[in-house]
Amino acid sequence: MKLGSGAGGEFTFLDAISIMSFLIALENLDLNVTQEDAQKLQSELSAKTDLLLKEIHGHLEDQDKKIDYILEAIKNGRNI
Repeated sequence: MKLGSGAGGEFTFLDAISIMSFLIALENLDLNVTQEDAQKLQSELSAKTDLLLKEIHGHLEDQDKKIDYILEAIKNGRNI
């Protein structure tokens, strides 16, 4: 194997790396996620995200009510 630019048709170091990369990709082909698996994962993730956002929204509404109560108490000079 000659290390060089590849001009003149010789086999270069980059050619060897390209072939090795291709062989590794073939070996890992069965590990690739199929489109169906990706869609299922996306659907599950979306459902969990929706649930989390609803919980956060509910918590923020509770916090708003508490802040409104505190502000009203301050406005009216009441002790909390």
